[in-house]
Amino acid sequence: MTLGSLLSQYSEWFESAALFCGTLLAVSLLGHLVVRPMVSRVVAARNRNNPTLVNALEQYTTVLFVVAAIPLATAAAGFGGLVAGSTMIVAAGTLAVGVAGQDVIGNLVSGLFLVADPDFNVGDYIEWNDEAGTVERIDLRVTRVRTPADEVLTVPNTQLSTNAIRNPFSRGKYRLTERVLVGYDTDLDAATEVILDAASDDDRLASEPAPAVHVTSLGENAIELSARVWVDDPRSANVANVDSAFARRVKRRLQAADVSLAPASQQAVSGTLDVSMEGER
Repeated sequence: MTLGSLLSQYSEWFESAALFCGTLLAVSLLGHLVVRPMVSRVVAARNRNNPTLVNALEQYTTVLFVVAAIPLATAAAGFGGLVAGSTMIVAAGTLAVGVAGQDVIGNLVSGLFLVADPDFNVGDYIEWNDEAGTVERIDLRVTRVRTPADEVLTVPNTQLSTNAIRNPFSRGKYRLTERVLVGYDTDLDAATEVILDAASDDDRLASEPAPAVHVTSLGENAIELSARVWVDDPRSANVANVDSAFARRVKRRLQAADVSLAPASQQAVSGTLDVSMEGER
């Protein structure tokens, strides 16, 4: 058998193999050279302090296109019949991998959703269930959160994607509410002016919306006032310090204005009282 006849006999197979390799290479290069840089720029813009996530997504993008290129190349080369013969084996393998790695896959998918969520970012202070902290890093399987006690929580991504998350500082302002108890003999208009003056002395408190004081309750022994102020740029301001400083100023100013704060409750005493005199003859 000559070389020419051999090439003629297997020419169709060689063409299919070349088409398979060409399609596989083209799709893989598309993902690596075109899509991967785009994904990297988008993720890096939203997660500047998380290079681990950026690198991981770059790698996963390349792997995803390689995996997707295999069936595409198989179909383009006409190897569908060969693959169809092993369909049961492929299905059994896929089922085994899916069952064994369902938690990992769930966390992976949840991580991608968290990355795509514009209201969930590295540096955000979040609260969920009975936990709270600042997001430090979003990995593909877990999210790392630093608590106010300086502990690092490794939270599965599925936990954050399936539970309600509170992001109190996600907007440009954050409202603080201070409760003040004053006596019934208090001039409420004067007390309101004192509280508003205390709010105007801190540049960290916003002038818009304007601070406000409302009567929220008429108790048995005291009137409850609620002072509502807004913190500018809560992401950079220490909200706890602003809140504490405002409460201290309100207390000092009201005491200086002779306003009775949290007057003692009156208690009714009933019953009998026996008095004995020592030395009585």
